[in-house]
Amino acid sequence: MEARRTVNDQNRKPSPYRLPLVIGAAGVLLLVLGFLIPVPGWNVFLILLGFILILAAAFSIRLSFMGDWIPTLFAENERGNKGDLPPPPTP
Repeated sequence: MEARRTVNDQNRKPSPYRLPLVIGAAGVLLLVLGFLIPVPGWNVFLILLGFILILAAAFSIRLSFMGDWIPTLFAENERGNKGDLPPPPTP
């Protein structure tokens, strides 16, 4: 029987979505505060900052998905050998 994993397990990897989640939550909070605060200068600033943080969280998640993928067009530059490229797709 396997030992149960505890919360403080040293072999446990942290989630790659932790930082984007915090950034997105801060963006949503600023966006909501921007609509609730009636001060004309601050509400526009908070709405824009919240929107920018939400976009930053979305793009950082997308970059983590696409980070390990190398397009075949750039594969020759990465590997250096022309023979390593896969054949072109046939219709």
